[in-house]
Amino acid sequence: MPSYAVVGASRGIGLEYVRQLAGRPDAVVFAVVRNPESSTHLKDVAANLKNVHIVAGDVADYNTLEKAAKQISEITSGKLDCLIHNAAHMDFKTVHKGFDDYADMEELDNDFIYAFKVNSLGPVHSITAFLPLLRASDTRKIVVIGTGAGDLKSVQGLNMVNFAAYGMTKAAAVIATTKFAIKLKDEGFVVVSLTPGVVDTSATAGAYRDAVREGYAAFTASVKKATGIELTAQTPEESIAAQLKMIDGLEASQNGLFLSHTGGEYGASH
Repeated sequence: MPSYAVVGASRGIGLEYVRQLAGRPDAVVFAVVRNPESSTHLKDVAANLKNVHIVAGDVADYNTLEKAAKQISEITSGKLDCLIHNAAHMDFKTVHKGFDDYADMEELDNDFIYAFKVNSLGPVHSITAFLPLLRASDTRKIVVIGTGAGDLKSVQGLNMVNFAAYGMTKAAAVIATTKFAIKLKDEGFVVVSLTPGVVDTSATAGAYRDAVREGYAAFTASVKKATGIELTAQTPEESIAAQLKMIDGLEASQNGLFLSHTGGEYGASH
């Protein structure tokens, strides 16, 4: 029975991972979220699924992830086949800001510092917490969800001056993921960063639905202005189906790569 832990599963991409993985009759899925009680979309999805377990865990609080790993271990007899780290700091009031969009430097610093704790250290925390369970598996896959906003060539190619805190801290996550890939290579792990593409997650954004839609519109407009490229956002269903195809087919030769959900290494062309 393959086991998956999706860290950051309350809505959007993480929620769709849970939904699609739960559709595999032989799978057991652990949805790790900061606050299970307030994760209404997740609770609705999991209500009729016996193979989904909602587990409390905050990527900014390592102790909670250790407790989550212990809880999962008790269900899986001490192992985990695949860790999918999706958790990210995306405050819709600030995520689209560039350096000049903050009221002052103190506001900028506070946003960057918290984003670093979640986006950069979060993967380090979750991989470390679940590593003993992953080592007990023969599969040993770790996937950290990345973004074009954290890719140098994409930032240059798309003239992306906004998404400053998000992009910089997610870029640090790619470095962290790569370091784990090197560290764990000789143990038979496959550790990758994986970008989902542009995904419209507004359906589960709750009170921020309009802000998310406005953000996508602003982003696609800026890309068109800079490059002439018309971007069309995918649905979560489309993106996750493609991502799972990539994850299912991961090979040792891909260890340490930054991959695109459409196949191959990620680059500005994706």
